[in-house]
Amino acid sequence: MPQFYDALPTDYLAPGETMTVSVDGFPIAVANVDGEYFAFQNLCPHQGTTLGGRPISEGHFIVCSQHSSCYDVRTGQCVRPAEGDGFSQDLMTFDTQIVDDVVQVKV
Repeated sequence: MPQFYDALPTDYLAPGETMTVSVDGFPIAVANVDGEYFAFQNLCPHQGTTLGGRPISEGHFIVCSQHSSCYDVRTGQCVRPAEGDGFSQDLMTFDTQIVDDVVQVKV
C-alpha cells in the first residue's frame, strides 16, 4: 500500500528548481513551483534522460535535454512531443504533502 515518505526539507529547493531525491529507494524528481511541491518520475519516458536537476521554465514546465520533450510538472502531461519521432508519453506523478517543513512523497 502506498504511503508518504520524507523526501527533502522545503528550504532545500528554491522556486523554479528541481532535484532528484531518493524516496523509499526510488529516484524521484521534485519541483518547487512558487512554493508548491510536485513529484514526478526522474527519467524522461522517451529515452531515460534524467529530469531532476533541470530548471523549471515558463512557470511549471520541464524540458528534457535530449530531445526537447516538455512536461507540465504539476500534472505530468507531455505538452510538447520529442523532436524527431513525436514520442509523447506523460510522466508518472506522485502525491506530495508538507509536514513540519518537509516535503513528503507518496510511493
